[in-house]
Amino acid sequence: MAFGEESAAHESPSAARVLTAVEKVLDEWLVTGLHRAGARKFIQDKICKGDAEECQHVRQWLLLRMNGRVWEHGIPLMCRSAENVPGLRSMPVWPREETAWLSAVEARHSEILAELMAVRKTPELSGFQPYRDPVHSQGRPAADGLGVEGVDRGMWNVLYLFLNHKQFEDNCLRFPKTIAAIQEAFPRHYSHAFFSALTPGSHILKHMGPSNRMLRVWLPLCGFDKFKLRVGDQILEPKEGEAFVWDHSYEHEAWHEGSETRIVLIVDIWHPDLSDAEVKFLRTLQSCRLRAGKALAEMEVREPHEATYFDIVEKARALLTDDDWWVVNAQRDPTVPPM
Repeated sequence: MAFGEESAAHESPSAARVLTAVEKVLDEWLVTGLHRAGARKFIQDKICKGDAEECQHVRQWLLLRMNGRVWEHGIPLMCRSAENVPGLRSMPVWPREETAWLSAVEARHSEILAELMAVRKTPELSGFQPYRDPVHSQGRPAADGLGVEGVDRGMWNVLYLFLNHKQFEDNCLRFPKTIAAIQEAFPRHYSHAFFSALTPGSHILKHMGPSNRMLRVWLPLCGFDKFKLRVGDQILEPKEGEAFVWDHSYEHEAWHEGSETRIVLIVDIWHPDLSDAEVKFLRTLQSCRLRAGKALAEMEVREPHEATYFDIVEKARALLTDDDWWVVNAQRDPTVPPM
């Protein structure tokens, strides 16, 4: 007997409806097996208790999802998403006084830059690859037909270190000092960390991140002359070695009119207003949905009529958010046809 069914046998009709709604949210996130049992226990022990202060944000979010609603925040230029968590502080760019730990990040600038430059001396082993977005996104269709580029001019390449609990081991082995910095200097990293390289003359089209659950940390490494980043209604001109935090859920775009390739280390962190218990719960839901989408993609990859891995992931798109799509596709060279 399921959680909702078992409890409903001893509860009023209204309580039974609540429990059924909880089950539907777990279905929405494709939570199964032991993960589902753990999620049910967390909801019973933490969220159902109205005095559990440490889970107030997730409680509000769960109530919305149980009713099929999203948080109507009314904040200009911020994404409207079922994944947005109500009540989290929202600023396009976070003030330095809220992020004092950035000094420790900046102290790693020179060693991270030196490590990057050493790797770039062997381009065939650098690990950089073209950035790709789902085919429904804005952007220039890729010449190879694999998704779309996030730019309408220039080139945008990325080198992934971590993506949603996936560690890119070959890349991480090339950047031991960078990995140490991510693990030691950044608070509660979201398991999204990568280098982003933008060639001179590039323009990254305006877009929004998937939710307000994370904040984005930039450590500008090199090539920032005549580079501009817009976040919401703020225009930034980052300086090499000066780290800052901004909210990826706001509309943003970038221009690079300098003469050198601009490279930044990007590390996403969980929103500081979320408690550790909330982060653990949300991370579990996220992992379950991603795991289900990847399983479907791997199952369909065996179909001989599929031309590329991108085609297969597009078929699994109903299970994946844009962020999940990005993670799944980054884990395999999209130019390699399925075997």
